Amino acid sequence: MTIDNYPNELEQAKKRDKKVYITDVAISKVPFVEYFGFTKEQSQIMQELAKDVLVISKESNDSNEVAITCDLENPDPLHNFGVALGTEHDVDVLSDTLSNHMIVSRKSVAIVLLHNHPSTQTFSLQDIQFFVQHPMIEVMTVVSNQGTVHYLKRDKDFDYDKVFGLFRECVGRINRNSSSMEIYMASLEFLAKCSETGLFYR
Repeated sequence: MTIDNYPNELEQAKKRDKKVYITDVAISKVPFVEYFGFTKEQSQIMQELAKDVLVISKESNDSNEVAITCDLENPDPLHNFGVALGTEHDVDVLSDTLSNHMIVSRKSVAIVLLHNHPSTQTFSLQDIQFFVQHPMIEVMTVVSNQGTVHYLKRDKDFDYDKVFGLFRECVGRINRNSSSMEIYMASLEFLAKCSETGLFYR
């Protein structure tokens, strides 16, 4: 995504910034994504976990946000993951004991975090901040309630200082009076530039 895509992204956000209820069709349409640096098997696991996020949200949380935290190095990652249930607008990943343990206590294990958005927007500033602040999370994936997938992944050239600097730059353009669209635009700006800091966004 480039800055030139902002008008279209923002227009889509205006149209879709309302809760979308998850359907079985949306779950079935979650695409297979070839994650940068992952094996095909790992990417297939990510697809199944993305579907699981939507299933849990649909069946147990009124299509609101749900986060799954998983260690891909676990022998059976599809059956060993933490689950946190949130509201329509956010989810506290660390409220789940297992998720908290994986994210807070481990320093070198690659962890993936997937969660859904009831609207069809991509990463929020809160998502980005959480990802930046927890370097043990190798990948963060957002699945919309309509089944689209976006992800952020740390590359080998990841530079924490550059990432943090870019985040502060983008956040510095907003204040408590900023509209939701201005806040969303700040997140789009970060995503458009994050490749310069060693983050891979798709």
